[in-house]
Amino acid sequence: MKKNRTILQTAGILFLASIFFSSSSCEHPVTPPPTSKNDLAVVSMVTNSDGQSGTCWLQLTDADTPKTLDNSRAVQMGFGMPPIAVVGNDIYTAPDYGQSNTMTRWTRSDDGTLTRSGDLELPVSSFATHGVFYSKDKAYLSSMTGKLLIFDPSKMELTGELDLSEYANPGVSVPQFGAPRIDGDLMYLPLWQVNAQRQPVGDPAVDMLIIDVKTDQVRKRIQETTSGLANAGYPYGIQKNSFKDEKGDIYFIAGGAFSLDETYKTGILRIKTDTQEIDSEYSWVLNDQPIEGESGKTRWLAYAHYLGDGKLYGMADLPEYWSDPAMPSWTRDRSLVPVVIDIYQKTVKKLPLPRSCAYATHVSPYNDLLLFSVWGDQDTGFYSYDPKTGRTSDGALIKMAGFPFWAYQFK
Repeated sequence: MKKNRTILQTAGILFLASIFFSSSSCEHPVTPPPTSKNDLAVVSMVTNSDGQSGTCWLQLTDADTPKTLDNSRAVQMGFGMPPIAVVGNDIYTAPDYGQSNTMTRWTRSDDGTLTRSGDLELPVSSFATHGVFYSKDKAYLSSMTGKLLIFDPSKMELTGELDLSEYANPGVSVPQFGAPRIDGDLMYLPLWQVNAQRQPVGDPAVDMLIIDVKTDQVRKRIQETTSGLANAGYPYGIQKNSFKDEKGDIYFIAGGAFSLDETYKTGILRIKTDTQEIDSEYSWVLNDQPIEGESGKTRWLAYAHYLGDGKLYGMADLPEYWSDPAMPSWTRDRSLVPVVIDIYQKTVKKLPLPRSCAYATHVSPYNDLLLFSVWGDQDTGFYSYDPKTGRTSDGALIKMAGFPFWAYQFK
């Protein structure tokens, strides 16, 4: 159904330079070829007029200089889903959202090219959403069928499954899942008690399983039902909506109801180190939190990246920027505001970057900078922000065709 394209980019190999200059057989030094790190993977999403279908394109580049990318040297991946995981030089991409069942592994080679290195056929209608890796031969993949699939990423083979349908609340056929997180030998798996439109059913709650990844047994179920927060862990792809701070405490972002129902709140919750309970003293609801530099308040913290020292950088949806006050257009409303959040002081501040839409909300580190994906009035692509100086790029550092959907720097 889809044609793969090979990226034909040449990349200098840095260690060759030392060989050229140190070789005793050379009477004159040889100038090494120009280098092209190709250390940044980016995804562009191009939608059709309905906003629900289209194509996604994955390619390698770098962000050293301003540039404009087209998709002529990209490979086509599943539409509507960011990559499931990056492990070493391997990028694992999800199937088309609801349209196919093939998960693919792409490998970044030493010469800076990207090649298709494996496929995994999933059960029909799995609706794979995101994964988490435990070891080189054991990983987990969320589905929308109440099952957590187990697979061997080295062989790209399914090895088992965990049927968690018994944890569905009344009125829900099966639980769906937020992004899982593995800490040591424990997996924290948020349960989403939602309907087919992924809207919450029942009273607001954060609901989570703790699973022993050595035995694949559920150890306990933990819940928080007093704050109004709902739906912990971002529902799609590799989004980093959980993180661990320098103290060893684990935080989860609660997405609420994607801004659509104010009953279900967005915010941040904590599991303190050496505990297996949601911290009753830290369930921070953001719906009523003032945002410095903005008059409105958020109903959905759509994405967040923890940089350290208590600083969380993300994209917050402000309904005051919806063109229709009753219903957002996720592909057209520039209602997502770049913010920095201090998780210790509990403050939120707007950043000097353009607003974006819900299809371009990614934040990713690149060297000493942060890259923010922006579908803006002037430029579409990845803007840079220097967290040390507060400076931003004048426009998109990397301009793209389509929505700037995702980025990752290889280390």
